Amino acid sequence: MNYIDTLIDNCQKAKKATVVQEFVMNDISELDGIKHAIYIIEQVEGDTQKAFDDFSNYKKSTKRNCSKPNKVSSVMYVGSSTTGLRRRISEHLGEGVEKTYALNLKYWFDGTYKITIKEYDVSREVLQIMEDNIWHEREPAFGKSGSNNR
Repeated sequence: MNYIDTLIDNCQKAKKATVVQEFVMNDISELDGIKHAIYIIEQVEGDTQKAFDDFSNYKKSTKRNCSKPNKVSSVMYVGSSTTGLRRRISEHLGEGVEKTYALNLKYWFDGTYKITIKEYDVSREVLQIMEDNIWHEREPAFGKSGSNNR
């Protein structure tokens, strides 16, 4: 199969994919053993404009790599992981190394947020298409569409 045929096939698989489980994370230990998942970090309380400004100011003043600011939204971030969901969420919470692009919430955010986990049994390529679809539908305040190796 050529690239376009493979992409079309993966898009068809993404359209047919069903969630294995979906839940709002209460404790990071709930993520143990989850291989392929999309996560959505949403602000549930607080001023979204203040959060956007606080993040933008933090990004300018830190040595830590931070996600890209987009626009004010209660949806803060949409991402996926196929190599370690618990580690990736920890990075967004602020427990990662400086070089990893993440929200680093503990350093600048004082509102309330929730993290919704959607686990799927699909390939990395199909999961990326599904993540991109959610990203474009939800228009998060931070991050970028597409995989990190583009």
